[in-house]
Amino acid sequence: MNTRETGKIWEEKVCGYLRSRGAEILDRNFTVKGGEIDIIAREGDYICFIEVKYRTHKAVDAYQSVGYKKKSRIIKTADIYLRRYKTDLQPRFDVVFVFSGDEEESFEYIKNAYDASSYNY
Repeated sequence: MNTRETGKIWEEKVCGYLRSRGAEILDRNFTVKGGEIDIIAREGDYICFIEVKYRTHKAVDAYQSVGYKKKSRIIKTADIYLRRYKTDLQPRFDVVFVFSGDEEESFEYIKNAYDASSYNY
C-alpha cells in the first residue's frame, strides 16, 4: 500500500472518530491552487479545518511536520473556503497525528493546534 492510500484510510478513520463524537463532515480534500485541507467538519459552534499527518512510528518530526509554511497554506485555503461557503461558525485549526508501528496504531487529535492570529496571508 502506498502513502496516499494509507493516508486516505486514516482520513476515513478520523472521519469516523469525528462522527462518533457528533461532528458533521462538511468536506474532504478541499483543494485550491496552493493548498489543501484534509477534512472540514462542523463540531458544535466550530468549523474545523483538520490536517491529518501519518508517520510510521512516533517521533518528534511528526509534530514538526506541520510547520509555519504548512499552517500558512492551510489558513489561506480555509480563508478561501470561508469566502466561498459563508458561515457563522468559529474557525478552528486541528491536527491529527497518526502513528503506526509494527504492531500498534494510534492517533493523537489536537484541537485548536494553532490559530491565524500570527500569520500574514
